[in-house]
Formats: sequence, structure tokens, C-alpha cells
Amino acid sequence: VLRVPIETLAPEPFVLRRPFHVFVCPYDGEFMATFFDVGLSMSGDTPEEAVAHLKAVIVDTFDDFERNESRLGPGPARQLAVLREFIQNPA
Repeated sequence: VLRVPIETLAPEPFVLRRPFHVFVCPYDGEFMATFFDVGLSMSGDTPEEAVAHLKAVIVDTFDDFERNESRLGPGPARQLAVLREFIQNPA
């Protein structure tokens, strides 16, 4: 298992409030990157690809949840609250 620091979401415009770590492990012939704090995972052919895919999903999830905050259920609302500890929208 690799512990990978995330210090930027570039090229995305979102700003990190503070760095966080994701964990990457081999999974079924690929690699799975997981951000346990928010329960998001993505796979890739390499550890780097898995992390890149996960960063894209983190940004997409954060953006979608912020735009639809009033309609979120308890689980997604909790995920958004945790994401806001790490990410801010510069807009």
C-alpha cells in the first residue's frame, strides 16, 4: 500500500485548504486509489493514473455537491462537509 500526498488539484481551479493523503494498492490487475475520509476510490493501470482519476472524481464530486447542496441526503452532505475541510472553490 502506498500513501500518496495530494498537495494540488492542478490543473483544476480548486484550491487546497490543506494537503491530504490517498492510499494506493494493487487491485485485480490494476491499482486502486482511495480517499478514505470521503469514501471515494478510483482505479487505473498505474498508481499515478489511479491517483489522477481519483483527483478528477474528488473535484467533480465537490463541484456537483456544492451546486446541489440543498438536495443532498445525509451521506453526500457529510462527504461535502469533509471535502470542504480540504478544498475551496476560488469562485
